[in-house]
Amino acid sequence: MRSTEIALLPWQTPIWQSLLQRQARHCLPHALVFSGVDGMGKKEFARFFASYLLCMTPTTMGPCGQCRSCHLQQAQSHPDLLWVEPEENSQIIKIDQVREVVDFVNGTAMLGGYRVIVISPASAMNMYAANALLKTLEEPTANTLFMLICNQSLRLPATISSRCQKIVFGKPPTEDAMIWLRSQLDDTQLPMLPLVLQLAEGAPLLARDFFKDDRLALRQELYDGLVQLRLQKMDPVKFAARWEDKTVLPLLNLLSVWSRDLLRVKLAGPHVELINSDYQAMIQQIVAQLTSENVLSYGDFVQKAYAIILNLLNVNRQLLLKELFIRWVKLC
Repeated sequence: MRSTEIALLPWQTPIWQSLLQRQARHCLPHALVFSGVDGMGKKEFARFFASYLLCMTPTTMGPCGQCRSCHLQQAQSHPDLLWVEPEENSQIIKIDQVREVVDFVNGTAMLGGYRVIVISPASAMNMYAANALLKTLEEPTANTLFMLICNQSLRLPATISSRCQKIVFGKPPTEDAMIWLRSQLDDTQLPMLPLVLQLAEGAPLLARDFFKDDRLALRQELYDGLVQLRLQKMDPVKFAARWEDKTVLPLLNLLSVWSRDLLRVKLAGPHVELINSDYQAMIQQIVAQLTSENVLSYGDFVQKAYAIILNLLNVNRQLLLKELFIRWVKLC
């Protein structure tokens, strides 16, 4: 984790209170899976809860922020906290990293309290890593807590998930998300907030990233390009080349939302509420020329492309993007 800020996000209070009560009754499980859509702050919560468990003088509000343990945590050098993520230039958590976890668990807590292991994302463990972790989960040691963070809990092996208690991070009410986001943005960004929260499908941190990463501009370039491709005013291969140096996952997220809006209109009619509400008229025009089978087929390919990018490090991203846009032209 790069940030040194340790804070509880407002919509996470019920989860915090529930775990606090379990810990007070000495009923805290040895392993938790934090599941839910991206943008709910699961990693932030894991860091907050780890800080609380490791704090020498914790309160019901969280870690004190002043003790030696909190200072070590803020400096990202706490000896009893192990954060496991894919290594640089990798999207996989490998068996050697899990072997480090096993050694860590079998050791002694340096400060005499909890030992905390955070695995993020847990679904990034390959088969060998997951199998290596299994025995440790089956034979938990005292004062040790695993927190497995996963956007897609169904991708966890059943042998792993069955040995953990699942905590679901649901989306907050729209007004609660809006209040928090207003505190994160400047005045010039506020007029776009309702649309952006809609595009983020209610996930507050994802909505914040739309502004931080200028994804609104990315979205406009992509969607306007799709319209130009439909009108045969642009070459799909040249359009794919535009994205060669850009991050592909946000692009595929936008394509996924676009294809789902197409399907909504096709199945529910022109008056259905869309995520891309400002493109509703254009989407209706496009859908009128498509069959349900074509819409389903394209959406399925977008999801497969997302899975390929997510799971394969050496995939030819440019070739995949060309295929996405060529299929779009043929679809229309």
